[in-house]
This record gives sequence, C-alpha cells and structure tokens, in this order.
Amino acid sequence: MNKLVVGLDRIGSQYHDNAEDRAWALAYVMSPAVFKEAAQLRHLIGSKYNQELAEGQDQGEVEQLLTDLPYWKMPTPEQLERFKQNQLKKQA
Repeated sequence: MNKLVVGLDRIGSQYHDNAEDRAWALAYVMSPAVFKEAAQLRHLIGSKYNQELAEGQDQGEVEQLLTDLPYWKMPTPEQLERFKQNQLKKQA
C-alpha cells in the first residue's frame, strides 16, 4: 500500500508541471506487479474480518464496511478528452 500511495504522491510532487513526464512515471508505477500486490493486500486486510454471516445477517463485516465505498469507474472518452484539454490549458 505504501508503494502505491507514496509513489503516487511523489509522482504528483516531482512532475506537477510536466504532464508528459508525469504520464510516463505513472505508466512505470502502474505495472501489473503493483496491481497484483494491491490485490494481495486487499485479500490480507479482508481476511482479518469475519466473513461468516450470523443468523439473520445479510452481509459480512467487510461488506458492511465497504457498502458506501464507490468503485472507481473508467472515464468515458469525453471525460478523458475534457481532462486532457484542461491539463493542457494549465500548462499553457
């Protein structure tokens, strides 16, 4: 988790004024290995909570904790283009 959070923070600090270098650094950090480690971390954290349902209970402890946590959604092509244009305006 530190690798991902600290890495993203450092990229934002280091490349805040250079979108191309920031994009390359993000591509470097977002390797399949990072996602595998994040999945392992999620499993490790989830394994510390009770997954068994008590009588009359309809969801486990982890599900209750994550009920209101929204999933990340892939931006639409329009959203991505808007973001790109806004970033280019900031650089100009």
